[in-house]
Amino acid sequence: MRRLLLVLLILAVGVGADFASARVFESKVTTALERRYQLGDRPIVQVRDFPFLPRLLLGRLSTVDLAASDARAQGVTLDSVEVHLHGVRVPRAVLLGGHGEVRIDRADGQVALSQEQVNRLLGDRLQGGTVAIDARGVRVEVRREILGRQVDAVVAGRLVARAGRLAFQPQSIEVGGVRDQALEASLLPSFSFDVPLPPLPVDIDVQRVDTEPGQIVLAGRAAGIAVPA
Repeated sequence: MRRLLLVLLILAVGVGADFASARVFESKVTTALERRYQLGDRPIVQVRDFPFLPRLLLGRLSTVDLAASDARAQGVTLDSVEVHLHGVRVPRAVLLGGHGEVRIDRADGQVALSQEQVNRLLGDRLQGGTVAIDARGVRVEVRREILGRQVDAVVAGRLVARAGRLAFQPQSIEVGGVRDQALEASLLPSFSFDVPLPPLPVDIDVQRVDTEPGQIVLAGRAAGIAVPA
């Protein structure tokens, strides 16, 4: 019985040390990421590896998860950030409490932008118009001079990502609440535009844009990332 208790005590101490080491490492990673990226409220960093210490001593972790809210990117606020870091390599200097460069083989994740922030991002191209977002897509409401008179137009379309830019692709237009196919064919091309995307955490390259009520979600990947620690 005493031997069993001793074994359980040793296991408990080992698990406790492993847990404590993981929390210390998570704190260091959090500080490093905050320093490089404007992550707003202190992000949540979680190591998936267990047991943690053996993997850390080898200087390589399989997956580290990151979640944050109210991150900033060139004047645009990202409502939420969710990133998964794969193949995290930690140099010995960092393990010993010094400075170095944490390298990440690849990452995938997504960020959410509210309708308000999308309007801010696209503001220069909207020329006084506004963007409304729902699950079906995007509507741009503008007032334009068409055929010599000022009219209200509603352009429905979708947002896509390409080459680091966010592009609006118009699909239909109503002028004064009415659709006219001939007028639509001539006007739609003039409502196409794109804007550069702000740099996202861990330099994610956006590959997909999803629309949800009141927000868009940008999803993508990155590779070969280096973060000073």
